[in-house]
Amino acid sequence: MKRYMKRCLRLVCALAALALCLSGAAAGEAEDDFIRRRVMEDLTAFDFPLDDGFLTEYTADTAREEAAQALFAAARVRGGALIVSRYGAPMVMCAYGTRNRAGDPVTLNTQFRVASVTKMVTAIGLMRLYEAGLFDLDAPLTSLLPMRVVNPAFPEDEITVRQVLSHTSSIKQGSRYHPDWANLPVSNNYFERAVRPGSKYVYANLNGGLAGSLLEAVSGQSVNTAMRGLVFEPLKIDAAYNPGLLQDTTDLSDLMNEDGSILSTAKRELATLADYDDTCDPAAHTDLTVGKLYISALGLHRLATLMVNGGRIGERRLLSADTVRLMCADQSAVPGSSVRAESEYGLFVTHVSPTGHATWYGHQGRYNGLTADVFWQPETGLTFVMIVNGYNGGFSVEGLAALARRAMTLAEEWGMVTQ
Repeated sequence: MKRYMKRCLRLVCALAALALCLSGAAAGEAEDDFIRRRVMEDLTAFDFPLDDGFLTEYTADTAREEAAQALFAAARVRGGALIVSRYGAPMVMCAYGTRNRAGDPVTLNTQFRVASVTKMVTAIGLMRLYEAGLFDLDAPLTSLLPMRVVNPAFPEDEITVRQVLSHTSSIKQGSRYHPDWANLPVSNNYFERAVRPGSKYVYANLNGGLAGSLLEAVSGQSVNTAMRGLVFEPLKIDAAYNPGLLQDTTDLSDLMNEDGSILSTAKRELATLADYDDTCDPAAHTDLTVGKLYISALGLHRLATLMVNGGRIGERRLLSADTVRLMCADQSAVPGSSVRAESEYGLFVTHVSPTGHATWYGHQGRYNGLTADVFWQPETGLTFVMIVNGYNGGFSVEGLAALARRAMTLAEEWGMVTQ
């Protein structure tokens, strides 16, 4: 009943916006486009300051920072950053090493490509559109996207938004992100032939790419424009899906291999802007939100603070507490859900408990020599952000690289979670 009432409330809000504003529609503008445009204007209109005073009040803890530096040194990383906080108030903020061949130091504002953390960040923007009533989580993708996304082995089973965000869509892991949707054979490189949508957890990068397509289709804007208005500008975060779109490109890390050698320089990555399509094209943009977000440790810290505080920072609320809890929840346990199988993910949010003392929620990203982690503990208020580059971490265990597990253990000791 509660879920039904919320849906009704979102519908009433959308209809009210239409009734109040219909006279302002541009000549020839379609009704759906007009409603979407006005909702997006409302969602991106913020005129009150961000309460971020915790950062300026931070007093360095020498022992903790030395422990963090020692952790990075022992792992032989080329560069990295660590921020551990409680409800946004930092307990340790540490930058380590260098970000390029020239030896420029990593700072807390250094921009890194954070790999699959991109998915979770994108989901925050997408859930703002959900709260505004612009789509339903159990809506078929085919009702929102310009292409028909179905598993050819189960053509009558519609794949839903919730299944995509929980990695239960029956899409399989791979490195190809542009299917010929209309002509896929039953046996193909994109879908599990024996898995019905909603019936099994299978992590797949293409789910992350489809989230970007959904963001564009629902918002009517490019991924970068929509996320800038929905998330980044309200939280005063400099982040972008191509490094050339960052406001400040002077503190940008090279992409590194596991041995610390350079995979691609910052200069080379900046040059990719010439080929980046910053328009709204949901059918073509099924790869933009897989893992190409550039953001700093401080930017991820603000997002972790947002989530651990139930969708707000200070007086600024971007998401409701109910939505944050929903993103962390087992989607198969949600009444009326199109997901029938337990998943390691809620809505692009996973959960880990490396010490067994409390549960962390968030996401890890890995790309060659980079590992990025952003997690929070609702029980304790702890948040954890770590980015390391030029790091050979081996295989992840239960969703975490070895260095992240060790750093989380330290974070819990600092936060006295173990006592």
